[in-house]
Amino acid sequence: MHDRQKPEYLAVARLGAVRGLAGELRLFSYSGEYSHIEGAQEFLLGGREGLKDAKPIRVLRLLKASWGVSIVFEGFETPEKARQLVGRDIFLPRSEASPKKSGEYYIADLVGMTVIANGANVGMITAVIEGAESDLLEIQRDLEERILVPFRKEFIGKIDEEKGELEIISPWILE
Repeated sequence: MHDRQKPEYLAVARLGAVRGLAGELRLFSYSGEYSHIEGAQEFLLGGREGLKDAKPIRVLRLLKASWGVSIVFEGFETPEKARQLVGRDIFLPRSEASPKKSGEYYIADLVGMTVIANGANVGMITAVIEGAESDLLEIQRDLEERILVPFRKEFIGKIDEEKGELEIISPWILE
């Protein structure tokens, strides 16, 4: 067991393509929910290193329409300026993130977990990658080897957030 510090801020959405002439950016919520984003006046805007070089950014307006959701930030009200933000993540304090439902996990909480198979430590989760059918857990087995395991009930057993451990119930997938 190791004492992992849960991140204070969580990535809640990614900024997509510029839309229109007023600096609107398409907004893609990681949870699929937008109510927690609508209520926020300010976010941390992730930089090239994610949260490490994030900076505060103020929301001017959030727009919802049949095509989706877009957002305009203070100081980025032209397409040229807004284009600088495409692909970046926006972060909120954990307390303001979309609440988890039973059986849901924040990606930031999975990264860094110890992976257990047959009662033994077999690696650590280094990333969660969006896959076509399900998310993929990138597991570092040693300095050289990293493998991808689908985040699906056929492969994943108990997840103990307190201990920071995730169980693989189909160890053959690690081969």
